[in-house]
Amino acid sequence: MSTTTKFSRREFLRFTALGGAGVVIAACTQVTPTPQAGETAAPAAPTATAAAAGATEATGATPSGGASARGFVEPPFLAERVAAGKLPPIDERLPEETFLVGAGTLLQEEYGTWQDGQYGGDIKIAATWGTGFLNIAQSSTVVRSPSQSTKESRPNVISKLDTSADYSTYTFTLRKGLKWSDGEPVTTEDVRFVFEDLYEDPDVQRGYPSELFTQGSSAYGKAALTIKDEQTFELKFSKPYGALIAALNSWIPGYDILIKPAHYLKKYHAKYAKPADLDAALKEANETEWVKLLNSKDVSHWDTGEMRALGMPVLNAWVLVEATDTRRIFERNPFFWHVDANGLQLPYVDRIVNNLAIDNSATLNAIMAGEVTLAGGNNISLSQMPTLVQTAEQFNRRIFTTGSFNFPQMLFLNHDFEYDKEGSVWQQLVADPDNRFGKAIAAAMDPDEVNKSVFFGKFGKPFMNCLGLDLATANKLLDELGFDKKGSDGLRLGPDGQPFIFRITFATEAPETAPVAELLKEQIQKAGLHVELEVVDGTLWDQRRTANEIMASIKWNDGTAWVTGISEDYLPNHKGPWSPMTWLYFTTDGKEGRKPPEYIQEFYDLHSSRKAYPPESDKGLEIYNKLFQWMSDHYVMIPTTGLQVKPNSVDARLQNLPNEGAPYDLDVYINAEGYWFKG
Repeated sequence: MSTTTKFSRREFLRFTALGGAGVVIAACTQVTPTPQAGETAAPAAPTATAAAAGATEATGATPSGGASARGFVEPPFLAERVAAGKLPPIDERLPEETFLVGAGTLLQEEYGTWQDGQYGGDIKIAATWGTGFLNIAQSSTVVRSPSQSTKESRPNVISKLDTSADYSTYTFTLRKGLKWSDGEPVTTEDVRFVFEDLYEDPDVQRGYPSELFTQGSSAYGKAALTIKDEQTFELKFSKPYGALIAALNSWIPGYDILIKPAHYLKKYHAKYAKPADLDAALKEANETEWVKLLNSKDVSHWDTGEMRALGMPVLNAWVLVEATDTRRIFERNPFFWHVDANGLQLPYVDRIVNNLAIDNSATLNAIMAGEVTLAGGNNISLSQMPTLVQTAEQFNRRIFTTGSFNFPQMLFLNHDFEYDKEGSVWQQLVADPDNRFGKAIAAAMDPDEVNKSVFFGKFGKPFMNCLGLDLATANKLLDELGFDKKGSDGLRLGPDGQPFIFRITFATEAPETAPVAELLKEQIQKAGLHVELEVVDGTLWDQRRTANEIMASIKWNDGTAWVTGISEDYLPNHKGPWSPMTWLYFTTDGKEGRKPPEYIQEFYDLHSSRKAYPPESDKGLEIYNKLFQWMSDHYVMIPTTGLQVKPNSVDARLQNLPNEGAPYDLDVYINAEGYWFKG
């Protein structure tokens, strides 16, 4: 057994903060957030504790006209609509319980200083991937924290959360007067509809998301919903589920795991829609089945930038109002419930404009032309930093690097590939409980060379599954596994005496993927294996992965979240690259998929047991370290370097951004409603 670092509670919190895995509010008979959560009805005369939440001197000027009767300030962007009677005044748009922002609510104080802002301007982006994946416009979670996950998690969409002492029962209270972006009220009917008419309706066949299973599998029972009144609902689990708040605080599921606009989606559900209206909707959408139409109209937060999201009411700071093949425009949500200490309704910025870029070179050209306000993450590369730095002063830009919870590129071995081919060479290899093949691949890789050649020496060594370059070990392990004979081309034959091809399939979703793949091919072939690279577009890669047709894959990855295992999206599931069929077996209680080998079952058992405990509890931390050890022992995924550093180019006037060295990407920073332009 290999050894790895054990994480302390402090280290764990840092890693989970990077991975979006959330941390729970401490359980007791009643869990009531502090007044700092911003649960005030009117900021005109904030309480002492509420004022402390936003206790910084206002640096922006409030619009003319002063505050409303409740102390709120009308955004000038909306004033014309209000004057024309097309929109209610701000006092009628905001709920009785607003969320007061300030220091420690949106911006993590360790990584930046909060300043109350002023209205106006557009955040302009040139994204190179994921037309619908615009996290900057996806700000709302059930609970939230300044860094996506911290022990100071606070109610967000909800106003109150009560948790039973054994973490089996959660009582949620919606904000009184909260409205969807189209002005319709948010009530527990929006919750009931999700559970009864989407998750449980046999015609829809949606099923419960794994985040709502007590321990990751339907074998442990799903959440039982009880509607108390228009504002209050209860989720009761058959077993303790201490990690629930961690899942709800993550941007992975979003608020829509519990709440969706029932008034909008009922128009496409046969149970509620008038037959004539539904037929007309089907004809307009050129669709024949109402379930398919419903699913297309039910846009998750992942897809809020897709064309089909037009018209879908949201609880986010911005709403999609224009979507073309080359452009996405989001406008401020008139009913968004966050306000600052001066009564200004957030967001400060009026619009987010994303002009889709073909590649990173196109993004750089757009930056140089002054067409981009904010660029970061995968939309620019480290190789472009010198150009950006040299021209920063000329174009009034700030150029800096932030950390990321991502490994820049990670090699995954799909343990389910050819799972239905009894006795295949690949299945013999992955059935090895020590995964010597994966370890041999890791020993053939040289992370130092990858770091220097592709990432300019900016990253350290991976914190797991890193042997350094050790060809002697790689060759020894391959010989043990039956790769001890070579063909006429000098490359190793498989244990069956036939040519063996190690095929790596990847999509160029990040600029460094291709050069990393080429370098890994060169390194691994030095151990005598025949390596082939297969490049496909992102859509085809996803289809191939879903069909279990990928042997191995190089993919940028949220490495820490894979290890922590709270967010189901990052587990070896149907969405992931290394164990889609065994995950299906696990979540369907053996009805579908493939029964995992004993050593992989050990992983699932650990994951299941962990969900019973709050992540930062002693027991939760203990299981976390066991999960991490398992990952380090079995080489199911192999990082090429340490955690990623990402460049950012930002308009120097833009305020309330994380500073240099902050551990998260600006392009996935979900607290952007606090961004504002100075001057």
